[in-house]
Amino acid sequence: MIMSRNRIALFLSFLSLTLFPAVSWGIVDVTDNLELEGYVKAQNIMRASGLHDGELIQQRNTAQLEGKYYFLEDNKAFGRFSTGPIEEATFTFLARGAYDSVYDIRDSYEDTDDKGKSEYKVREAFVDFLMPPFTLRLGRQQVVWGETDNFRALDVINPLDLSWHWSRESWEDIRIPLWMARGIYDIGKIGPFEESFFELIVIPWDFQPNKVSTDPRHPWAFTGAGLAETANSAIIGDELFDLDLTIRDIRPDRKLRNGQGGFRFKGILGDVGVSLNYFYGISATPGVKVRGDLTQLNLDTQTLSAVVDKVYPRTHVLGLTANYSEDRYTQSVFRLETTLTKGIPVSIAAGAPIGIDSDGDQYDTVRQSVVMLGIDRPTWIKLLNDQRTFFISTQFFWRRYLDHSSFYQGVSSVIPASIGGEVIADRFVSTNTNRLDRDEFVITFSASTSYGRAGRWKPQFVFAYDPRSTGAYNKLVLEYLWTKHIVFKAEQHFYWRESGSEQGPWSLGDLWGEAGNRRNETVFSATFQF
Repeated sequence: MIMSRNRIALFLSFLSLTLFPAVSWGIVDVTDNLELEGYVKAQNIMRASGLHDGELIQQRNTAQLEGKYYFLEDNKAFGRFSTGPIEEATFTFLARGAYDSVYDIRDSYEDTDDKGKSEYKVREAFVDFLMPPFTLRLGRQQVVWGETDNFRALDVINPLDLSWHWSRESWEDIRIPLWMARGIYDIGKIGPFEESFFELIVIPWDFQPNKVSTDPRHPWAFTGAGLAETANSAIIGDELFDLDLTIRDIRPDRKLRNGQGGFRFKGILGDVGVSLNYFYGISATPGVKVRGDLTQLNLDTQTLSAVVDKVYPRTHVLGLTANYSEDRYTQSVFRLETTLTKGIPVSIAAGAPIGIDSDGDQYDTVRQSVVMLGIDRPTWIKLLNDQRTFFISTQFFWRRYLDHSSFYQGVSSVIPASIGGEVIADRFVSTNTNRLDRDEFVITFSASTSYGRAGRWKPQFVFAYDPRSTGAYNKLVLEYLWTKHIVFKAEQHFYWRESGSEQGPWSLGDLWGEAGNRRNETVFSATFQF
């Protein structure tokens, strides 16, 4: 396939910025009150299901620019106008442009809708006002709560763009910023708490769901646990019907009644940092209601017409975090995060008793608790590195459905249609034999260190394991800081699955490691940052 001239020009411009960055970038302080920083990055990914095959699935070129303008300092705006109690104010923006040339290089992506090929947007734009002891931030932004890494429990305010590279990118790069107001009141000492503050968040109208690609031709498409195909058939009895499925997205409209908000109190109690959190939101992961009242079976045309509604229930998230640095015996930092969430959407198996599925729509909402325990420690392993310590971190997650039923379903699958043991060509049906467990677990471990002069070589090891499904994810990273501006990175992602193991909920090896859907990846990137 031949790229158009403008696409070639865009690709070469990104390439030149990456290979010859000193010519194009270098400004940090534009004026005394305007700062700029950012990066340009070229990332290539090869995916292989085995040792002897592979395909190029990403050749993404990204440019990001972040700026901060100090337009109010020392109680004066623009150096002229008195602002009374407002001591300082800044305007911050973060813009990102990305172009993935693999969509033009690979013929197999030629007929896609081009989603994921390019992105040009201002991701964040907000104004900060400092009026001691009060700080106010207004605009499009990210808010991060919690103590967890790699998996989210309390960090639920901003939805995720999982079409960017599933959840294998930095959280700050795949969170979807929202328009909101965020106020922080610095309390200081109150009762037994030191260094305490109260935070209030109001999202008056901006709701965004998690962004997930389901087009099986896309490299990051989520197709469940089955084939990379779309169901086009249904089997009723021993007869094959065409499936005409209508999916209606019942997304909350942009009105105040669909606003979201929450608060956080954080302080230090003795030697323990604690926070109490509450968020009144809308589930970014939709539930699916099967509209039996709109289902039609046409025997003349052998067609089943079905309608499902994607709905977004209200959620209440109550959370507690704590961290404690124990210096005397273990020299470790202990972390705790726990949440109780009401309004988690679940699917119910067809034919469930009326006591389980009272509305007959195969949908319900439940309560869910999450507990995370983490330990971080700098550790000498002189056999591997006699110059610097390793930073070792491990986490244990326990997620429990407080309202549980054996009829609750997990991820559905797409399989070839067959009747009487005979597989029918080009016909696929959707099935779901996966059941949600009441209790779900995952364990993570990571270790990192640095070698060489100024610690330029930085290896990292990450491992995540689901003991129930025996699925696992393993990442090996080697980062090299060539100069203070130029960074090269190589990564290898492995997905493991024990033969015959059940499917788990964490998108680990049990899902991405199965035959025909294996997503082992080799990643190379070059970044110029300033």
